Amino acid sequence: MKKWITLLIIAVLVVLVIVVIFLNRASAQTVSEKDATSTQAPVYLTYTVTKENETVEIVGQVTADTKKVTSKVSGDVLEIYVEEGDVVQVGQKIAKIDDTDYQISYLSALNSYKTSPTEINRLNLEKAKENLENTTVVSPVNGVVQSVNVDVGDSVSVGTSIVVTIVETDTLRVEGSISEYDLKNVKEGMKAVFTFEQLGLTLTGKVKRISPVAETSGGVTVIPVEFSFDQIPPSLVIPGLTCDVEIIIKEATSSFFVPKEAVSQDQNGYYVMKQTPQGPQKVYVEVGEELNDKIEIKKGVSEGDVLLLIPSQQEIQRLRTRQGLPM
Repeated sequence: MKKWITLLIIAVLVVLVIVVIFLNRASAQTVSEKDATSTQAPVYLTYTVTKENETVEIVGQVTADTKKVTSKVSGDVLEIYVEEGDVVQVGQKIAKIDDTDYQISYLSALNSYKTSPTEINRLNLEKAKENLENTTVVSPVNGVVQSVNVDVGDSVSVGTSIVVTIVETDTLRVEGSISEYDLKNVKEGMKAVFTFEQLGLTLTGKVKRISPVAETSGGVTVIPVEFSFDQIPPSLVIPGLTCDVEIIIKEATSSFFVPKEAVSQDQNGYYVMKQTPQGPQKVYVEVGEELNDKIEIKKGVSEGDVLLLIPSQQEIQRLRTRQGLPM
């Protein structure tokens, strides 16, 4: 009886050893196949060739010069003809200063000149006439009244009392900053597109001025840029609004700009890997200039072609991690 039990135990142990060996081999085979898959299946990103402008995108803000309108004569304010937000034109009446004393001075000077038309009397008459005319304060610019700074009955002094402040619409512009890496590509005169998403409005303009001095803020170096509008914007566009700015550094032509990762080089020249129904196809191309992270292809590809990009090592690791493949 004891002998039979001993044989049974030995038989069970043999079976367990066989099962363990089989499972180990199956596991090793699975790992080997997984490794083979990870090494044999290349990781590719794709890029579809499209014809579009190459741009630098930044955020801009509308700004404009302001004009502080002062009185050219002293006196009490009799009338104010404008309110905050009013649109005014050059020469439009802004306010009226009490002209009683100035009328008396003018009539006295006129009488003196008629009695004795000497040069000094002529000059006094011209000055009296000018002062009388200046009792009507007019706008020196086209714009929008930002603030009215006096009330009826207030006394104003020559050149010191601000009657109104006007935002000069003729000087409306957009200001922004480009990175130091984009400085080599952005030039004065380049076209720009301003998108005011909050207004549902798109306007065009140009790069008017690039500052000759860079600025550093928070450890980031930028270069201030000023843009002009092609046409005077509608009244909805006011100083302080923000907009998305696209600076067109290269307009779409017969060539295409593709990511640099799509282009390789061998002894025969530059080439791309094009995706086809038959599989990846090596196509030699003619390249042009480089703009930031893209390169121009003048010949060899067409719009709609799908190119295989050689991803960076970091991208390969990211994709393998996502797919559960070993690193």
